[in-house]
Amino acid sequence: MADQQLPDQYNLVYTLAVQPGIKRDGTRFEAREYSDGVWCRFQRGTPKKMGGYKQLFGTFNGISRGMVANAFNGINYVFSGISSGIDVFTTGTTFGVGTGPFSANLSSAFTPDSRNLWQFDLQYSPVGGELKVLAHPGLNLSNIDNGIPTQVMYGNIEPSSPGVWNFIGLADTTGQNPTNRPISVDGGVCVLYPYIFVYGSNGYIANNHVETTYGSQTLTDWNGATANQVNMASSKVVKGIPMRGGTNSPAGLFWATDSLIRVTFTGTAPLYWRYDIISSQISTMSSSCFVEMDGAYYWMGVDRFYVYNGQVSVLPNDKNVNWLFDNINFTQRQKVWATKVPRYNEIWFFYPRGDATECTDAIIYNVKDKIWYDAGQAVGAQRSAGWTTEIFPTPIWADWNYEVSYSVPSYVIATPSGAPAPATNQFYLSGNQTTLFAIGTYTCFNNTTGKPVYLITNASYSLTYDATLITVSPVLSPTPAVGATAFIISGGYPIWQHEFGYNKISFFGETAVSSSFTTCDISWVGGDPSQDTSSGANRRMHLRRLEPDFVQAGDMTLTIVGYKFAQSSSEDSGPFTFAPDTGKIDMRVEHREMSLQFSSNTLGGNYEMGRILITAEYGDERP
Repeated sequence: MADQQLPDQYNLVYTLAVQPGIKRDGTRFEAREYSDGVWCRFQRGTPKKMGGYKQLFGTFNGISRGMVANAFNGINYVFSGISSGIDVFTTGTTFGVGTGPFSANLSSAFTPDSRNLWQFDLQYSPVGGELKVLAHPGLNLSNIDNGIPTQVMYGNIEPSSPGVWNFIGLADTTGQNPTNRPISVDGGVCVLYPYIFVYGSNGYIANNHVETTYGSQTLTDWNGATANQVNMASSKVVKGIPMRGGTNSPAGLFWATDSLIRVTFTGTAPLYWRYDIISSQISTMSSSCFVEMDGAYYWMGVDRFYVYNGQVSVLPNDKNVNWLFDNINFTQRQKVWATKVPRYNEIWFFYPRGDATECTDAIIYNVKDKIWYDAGQAVGAQRSAGWTTEIFPTPIWADWNYEVSYSVPSYVIATPSGAPAPATNQFYLSGNQTTLFAIGTYTCFNNTTGKPVYLITNASYSLTYDATLITVSPVLSPTPAVGATAFIISGGYPIWQHEFGYNKISFFGETAVSSSFTTCDISWVGGDPSQDTSSGANRRMHLRRLEPDFVQAGDMTLTIVGYKFAQSSSEDSGPFTFAPDTGKIDMRVEHREMSLQFSSNTLGGNYEMGRILITAEYGDERP
């Protein structure tokens, strides 16, 4: 009889209503946003699987610690700074097909160092008629306020000969009163067109002089009338980005560790530059945590997010700010970096979580919808650097995982009788090995991580000696002994083209990219599947049917995560598998509180949620 007095809800169908975004802070029961997600974004307020990624290149030279890319004459040039130098890659401007890595030849002033954290920018030089790449290897990876200066370098974006890029040290070598002083700083470099700016400790900001006569403009005049040096803060300037200056152009923003400084060109002698401290009460998490999106500038501080759009404001975040700052590995703060995915209006902040020493997750802000979510510690968020261009259609991000495969071993032999002795970059193998040990492949003498890898530059088989002479670069160190194993190695640290298809496509095969999202709690005690209420029926929810509505490729699964009380352990029901043409999922699942978890983990799998319908009834009074 008691059941007959309950509201007539047995024939009601509810629309699943969950607010967009993923809320990690606070309790699961009080949230109306999604409570969990892995590799899931939100578009038009609904969950959508993030794109797949394809491996463009692999490098054995090291983890990328800074990147820039620029397209010119049908070729996309990618420059990646590593601890030992600069890797250069080339692709097409539409498809990620190309060659690399090529190791750039760097100035003798450069020193390989595990602390190298790179900043890049681009500047055209009318003298010589070449687009230049500016590169600064700051010793900043382990310490944001490092005070050891290093010299800025520059080189042409195009190779001087096939596969050859040369970078020289930037110095004050032209103009009326050249000093030949190297341009060395401990912060970084940027371009406020047509001026080059460098910056560093003690609020130091300096720029070169640019002649008014176009054909006389160089990158190396740091003594002319418009050149300047100034100290604008007590702390270190770590980043500069150009900005719209209106009538006072060029203009730029410079971030110190505690201040934001605006620099504008006045055009009037003798003070050609104006410096304004916009705020002296900010913080910066790292040298690489800044992104410009549609004229606004976003960055991560040490305990909150900021945005500058004419004035500095705190970027509101009550969804995952505690989730981030309570769990970030602060000792690895300089590995935090930011980028954007313009198609989806997203800013990504990559960070190392927990005890991780490399980035393992990303906090994401959707600037259009003003919502927050995260990558859910997905494998695709394990990235160390990246770049988004306006010509190449999708982001290029670098991986810090070392992914390699080895061939079956061959064995180094003694010099055949009568054959010439091998040079310091050569060794002999028995028989004809020119197919396996082909020119352009890589070899090593130990199939464990961290051992030297060599590029094969020549492989010559001699029928007379029935042996193959392998020539490599660089010089062998140590020289392999007779009987040593020689492997062909492929892979390395991957460079990925993101937002490509739906799968992970590496040199070793194609695999599914797992993606999922979990709703907030739905229950009678808190309302119904469509809305919260201040009071509810103390009954379990009996879920009878769910009607999927997805733009879907491949099978998906639904798991019901149930709870007796807000802080009880979970009880899972399912999974229930459904295909793109599944009309309904009938079930008899009953919990006092429950969340719905939808997952996609099939090759070619994809989804975009629509309007989910739920048929639910009152269940038992017991928890």
